[in-house]
Amino acid sequence: MLLRFICFLSFLPLYSCSPESIQADAEIESLHTLSYAELVQNLPKDWLEQIVEQPSSEGALGRNKEAYFHVRFQLSMPRIMDYAIAFESSRALGEFVKSLGYAFSHQTERGDFEFVAPQELRNNPDYQAPSEGDLASGTAFFAYALGMSLQSLENSAWYKGENEIEEQRLAISNYSSRIQRMLDYLKENKDLLASIDAHAPNRLLFDGIAFYSLGKYLNDQEAIQLGLEFTDTAFMQRDEAGGYFIEGGGWDSSYNGVALKLGLEFYALLANSTESYLSPKWEAALIKAANWQSSRILASGEISSEGNTRVFPGGESFLGKEKGIDVLKSLQAFYYISILSDNPYFTTLAERIQNYYE
Repeated sequence: MLLRFICFLSFLPLYSCSPESIQADAEIESLHTLSYAELVQNLPKDWLEQIVEQPSSEGALGRNKEAYFHVRFQLSMPRIMDYAIAFESSRALGEFVKSLGYAFSHQTERGDFEFVAPQELRNNPDYQAPSEGDLASGTAFFAYALGMSLQSLENSAWYKGENEIEEQRLAISNYSSRIQRMLDYLKENKDLLASIDAHAPNRLLFDGIAFYSLGKYLNDQEAIQLGLEFTDTAFMQRDEAGGYFIEGGGWDSSYNGVALKLGLEFYALLANSTESYLSPKWEAALIKAANWQSSRILASGEISSEGNTRVFPGGESFLGKEKGIDVLKSLQAFYYISILSDNPYFTTLAERIQNYYE
């Protein structure tokens, strides 16, 4: 059964004081150094089947399926790639190529992408056209999705060696000049991104992975360095005592799950690098963030929003709809940390969350 990713939570006692809280079975001392492709290979395959999104016949994903909106809504592309690698599926790889083509069919000459707001959104009296920062951020979201997908492929023995997918490999490589154009656009807007995302560590991590992953793919040293700088800025915005990433001046169980998931993906990218970029402080920070995120999970498997600064009943909205807890990101983060730490507690926790939101 597909997960329902948006939920509205009732007010609950602070988790840290609740007798129903789930306590960790073991402390994590360190994390293994696995590539992202190796992480994917160890994820539960039945779960990967549940979360993969089938593109439209044109290659559209998410909100783009009704009509093209913006490239940021192609954000679920890595799930297609995760499925392709885990199942060594040439069909899924073909769907990824189709989605890639759809995205770049809307690229402009300067490297960013067209924006076409739906009529219903334009008819809303509160509608405001996106700023340059909004558009740059949306492009960075897509660049993250593409960069993670490409790095996953680059570290997959199946993708590198399977003769039957040569046509798809060639099709992907043919987009290199368009990818470079997009990366150049993001580099031109690095100061804008750094400014608008300055106090949102989850967005800084999207930016950092976008720059680093595409920089690695295209051997662009400037982009690699920018990726490290954006990520380092994100890791500096943590509560040292609590361990959580600070959002809106405090904690948020939805956005900490997002930042944790992204941070673990970045850790996997660095762990597989030939350069000594991996910082021990990032490893320790991720362990603390995982422990804090586990403290937000109720015994039922529900992710508590009590005390959140951004996502809670009556909290922030996006495109006219109230934000719900991003369940999928926390699930993926717990599966990652379980694999990287050999601690089955986090798998049990992920399964409990999954059962609650089914």
